[in-house]
Amino acid sequence: MQQSQEETQEGEEMSFKGARLSMRNRRNGMLDSTRTLYSSASRSTDVSYSESPRAVLFGTRFSLFQACVHVAFRTSHLLKVWEVANFGRRRDGAALRGCWACQYFDVIGGVHLPLPTWSTSFESAPAVNLAPVLCELHDRENVCKCGYAQSQHIEGTQINQNEKWNYKKHTKEFPTDAFGDIQFETLGKRGKGVLKSAPQYIRLSCDTDAETLYELLTQHWHLKTPHLVISVTGGAKNFALKPRMRKIVSRLIYIAQSKGAWILTGGTHYGLMKYIGEVVRDNTISRNSEENIVAIGIAAWGMVSNRDTLIRTCDVEGYFSAQYIMDDFKRDPLYILDNNHTHLLLVDNGGHGHPTVEAKLRNQLEKYISERTIQDSNYGGKIPIVCFAQGGGKETLKAINTSIKSKIPCVVVEGSGQIADVIASLVEVEDALTSSVIKEKLVRFLPRTVSRLPEEETESWIKWLKEILESSHLLTVIKIEEAGDEIVSNAISYALYKAFSTNEQDKDNWNGQLKLLLEWNQLDLANDEIFTNDRRWESADLQEVMFTALIKDRPKFVRLFLENGLNLRKFLTNDVLTELFSNHFSTLVYRNLQIAKNSYNDALLTFVWKLVANFRRGFRKEDRNSRDELDIELHDVSPITRHPLQALFIWAILQNKKELSKVIWEQTRGCTLAALGASKLLKTLAKVKNDINAAGESEELANEYETRAVELFTECYSSDEDLAEQLLVYSCEAWGGSNCLELAVEATDQHFIAQPGVQNFLSKQWYGEISRDTKNWKIILCLFIIPLVGCGFVSFRKKPLDKRRQLLWSYVAFFTSPFVVFSWNVVFYIAFLLLFAYVLLMDFHSVPHPPELVLYALVFVLFCDEVRQWYMNGVNYFTDLWNVMDTLGLFYFIAGIVFRLHPSNRTSLYSGRVIFCLDYIIFTLRLIHIFTVSRNLGPKIIMLQRMLIDVFFFLFLFAVWMVAFGVARQGILRQNEHRWRWIFRSVIYEPYLAMFGQVPSDVDGTTYDFSHCTFTGNESKPLCVELDEHNLPRFPEWITIPLVCIYMLSTNILLVNLLVAMFGYTVGTVQENNDQVWKFQRYFLVQEYCSRLNIPFPFVVFAYFYMVVKKCFRCCCKERSTESSACCFKNEDNKTLAWEGVMKENYLVKINTKANDTSEEMRHRFRQLDTKLNDLKGLLKEIANKIK
Repeated sequence: MQQSQEETQEGEEMSFKGARLSMRNRRNGMLDSTRTLYSSASRSTDVSYSESPRAVLFGTRFSLFQACVHVAFRTSHLLKVWEVANFGRRRDGAALRGCWACQYFDVIGGVHLPLPTWSTSFESAPAVNLAPVLCELHDRENVCKCGYAQSQHIEGTQINQNEKWNYKKHTKEFPTDAFGDIQFETLGKRGKGVLKSAPQYIRLSCDTDAETLYELLTQHWHLKTPHLVISVTGGAKNFALKPRMRKIVSRLIYIAQSKGAWILTGGTHYGLMKYIGEVVRDNTISRNSEENIVAIGIAAWGMVSNRDTLIRTCDVEGYFSAQYIMDDFKRDPLYILDNNHTHLLLVDNGGHGHPTVEAKLRNQLEKYISERTIQDSNYGGKIPIVCFAQGGGKETLKAINTSIKSKIPCVVVEGSGQIADVIASLVEVEDALTSSVIKEKLVRFLPRTVSRLPEEETESWIKWLKEILESSHLLTVIKIEEAGDEIVSNAISYALYKAFSTNEQDKDNWNGQLKLLLEWNQLDLANDEIFTNDRRWESADLQEVMFTALIKDRPKFVRLFLENGLNLRKFLTNDVLTELFSNHFSTLVYRNLQIAKNSYNDALLTFVWKLVANFRRGFRKEDRNSRDELDIELHDVSPITRHPLQALFIWAILQNKKELSKVIWEQTRGCTLAALGASKLLKTLAKVKNDINAAGESEELANEYETRAVELFTECYSSDEDLAEQLLVYSCEAWGGSNCLELAVEATDQHFIAQPGVQNFLSKQWYGEISRDTKNWKIILCLFIIPLVGCGFVSFRKKPLDKRRQLLWSYVAFFTSPFVVFSWNVVFYIAFLLLFAYVLLMDFHSVPHPPELVLYALVFVLFCDEVRQWYMNGVNYFTDLWNVMDTLGLFYFIAGIVFRLHPSNRTSLYSGRVIFCLDYIIFTLRLIHIFTVSRNLGPKIIMLQRMLIDVFFFLFLFAVWMVAFGVARQGILRQNEHRWRWIFRSVIYEPYLAMFGQVPSDVDGTTYDFSHCTFTGNESKPLCVELDEHNLPRFPEWITIPLVCIYMLSTNILLVNLLVAMFGYTVGTVQENNDQVWKFQRYFLVQEYCSRLNIPFPFVVFAYFYMVVKKCFRCCCKERSTESSACCFKNEDNKTLAWEGVMKENYLVKINTKANDTSEEMRHRFRQLDTKLNDLKGLLKEIANKIK
């Protein structure tokens, strides 16, 4: 028997690689002996084995005193213990294969053998010690100190009252036999409380190395390396949590989810741990959050109820899913595992009913994690860990004491009861902490517990408390009655900061402390503790944390860094911008930007897209389009290098970083232009976003920037009108070369255009050198009586010093004024329409007469003007409805001339005259555009335009009714009408007239007149209705007449009133912003005539000829291209932008003052309300006293 044992031990070779102990050259024999597996309920299970040379990972304590895994042979004094080699299941479902093996031990005289502990670092099997150890029994119920009854031990076990039971001496580590997934079933309740993914579990030895355990969690269970570990202790009893405590726990889970943290608990289905599991379950409903929450329960194997169901059966290889029954009605001291934790570690020391077995292993794991070094850590390169204590008794006190000794900070919830309240009250004690003071607090908060403690135990408690309070800087207390959304986050961050800043290695690591506070967004703490007056920060010291603040969207920290010396222009290098636009820029935003660029194709969108694409070049293949790849590179990157702040502002704006973009906006030059550019970008992107909520956020942010632009320009205009007007025409290449007015118009920022400063600037442009005080009728009168100009009838804004040139200057200034040019064009356009009408009505001959030739000449001048506008505006020319009408009118006129050139053909001549008549309608309607200048008629034109859009959509509704009624009516009344002209009249034209009240006369047989129709279809009359054998109309009147009634009711009453209601809504919408709409439309008229040549119509044609000749001459002669100077480098630009910066600071001060005044006013109102309430209370008390 011993030889067989030696052969088996020599055949076992184990190597530990990572966390794996592989078995090589193992030989197992077939055993015929009876194998019995005893459970705590005295139930037996057959054990079998299989042969496989696989890895043994984690040991399990097997005690000769315990029952749950005790294997005995009743024949031939031979004990055989089978080893389970496979330890767990991979996350991808592939099981790690294992084997059953055996090890032989002799039993001498029925006495337990001392079983030596296996180490995971050796390769050969250990020798067997044959020294006898006896069972030590309690006085009651013959229960051994290991926790199991005497009847559950091996037969012949002797009783020893002298030697104390020790798991290290009386137990031996074996490969675990309990691992896999757990499927929970609840007795007495409907349904199953399980996670989407069943929790993974493993039974392991209490002496398992912390490094090995960590490798199990990270490598085999594939948990991500935690960025934070929250160890929750206390509240293990089955009690109902207070609502405020529930709120704190919910916030704790939220922190764990957002920070990628592990939560360590006791893993049982009671008290605080139960509620933590429920919150984890609720947060793992979403697939996106399942991997973010890790709740690891660490419990004692000997305290787990129904643990026999977790042991793998002998015939199972690989994946194993245990069916665990949660019996809430079972009354025993054992625990029920929680079904909502994601992972369960069950610690075994070979005993039964030992409740604190897992504490040592848990403390070792926490210490090991806290000492690990990881990259990208904001905690000095280590994984931060914090102990969270609530309530609790002795074990909670010991856990806190151990954490403090390990330099792990602890957060204590005051008001949760028991030991937590004791520690919280002692922290607030200002005097020296004596034993009497501590004992007084213990008696106060734990009266029953302390009264049952022996004196030595009480002294131990006092000693532990003193050790804890010696490191009071590692304690952070939060009050349960002040539980808010941020109290838990603030407490954890403050605890971590105190532990980090008081550590000997890191107390001078200011950069590391700042990273920690930045990670937890603790601005006040950073401002008070780090950015103090006695410490000076260089710009280079803040660049790393500045980058982190940008990508984490911490606007307050960005402002703090800027206030403490960070040079934003030096920080924003090309590498930093490339990193931001490449790795921290949404791909969806980039695609939306590309869609907007292709849809609208304006200068700003094209520039911004090229800027973003240049930074993202080579980042991701899916971001690049082969068709546009040639356009991605900016041939001149100087706009980027000259304007890094604008590039950063665009990065924040495109991603809707609201507060961060505002901080960056305050640092840019040309704030008014930047605000309008942001408004333009956001409104354009909102149009192409599929997400309604995201589009709404973009619109809201765009409106905020429009408001900022309005308020800032108002501040500038109130200070200096001339400099403010220079801001309106200042353009910057960082915004596509556009100025404030152009961006405001492209963004439809009507509020900005309608403000008085902008309107005054437009008025100056509109009147030119003519004084705005001059009445319009005086200017128009001077058009007819030109000498009045030189007589001082019209006043000018300035006069030349040379009086001899004053007269000539007055005439030039008058006739080059855009308003005069506009008035002159109106007069001549009206004359053109009168001439056109005269030719059509009175002088249209086969051979054109002089009036008609003059008409052709005027149309040619109009044609030249439209060609000039098309050349200047490009594709945008056709975006204006009036330009489309001009093009259509000229096209009709050319078509009329083509037909007019055949005077011998009367039909062609007549067709030409008809086309001219139709063209006259278009030219006359074009006159409506002139009324835009009128404050009263201008908004009415906008109403007409929008009402035409309403009519267009209304026609779709009406066409459905019209076609339905027309086809049905024609089919009922007549048969086989082949004349398309009359079909159109019956199906379309007559139902259309019926909408306006004309009742069809052919639907009533009593009034039908056959003299107005034809039976053969050869006459120019409608086809008669079908007749019956009595030569009477065949159609049934009981169908046709109700059909007409229904049709007229639907069209005349419903549809027409719907159209009227739509018109009313449109008119009301425009009327609400009547003045704003008119001022916005006025801009287009002013810019149109300011961009024209200041020569009255029709003499401008000579200027056009001159421009064509000059252009041809330039094409023939090579000229050196003069490079335009870069923006923001001209002296006048620098002065204007510097002055705008001063005005911006004044504007921001006023905003902050206004906000403070509002807050103070609210506080004053609350104080008044509080005073009134107190007076009312006093009055009620007086009334109550009088009643008594």
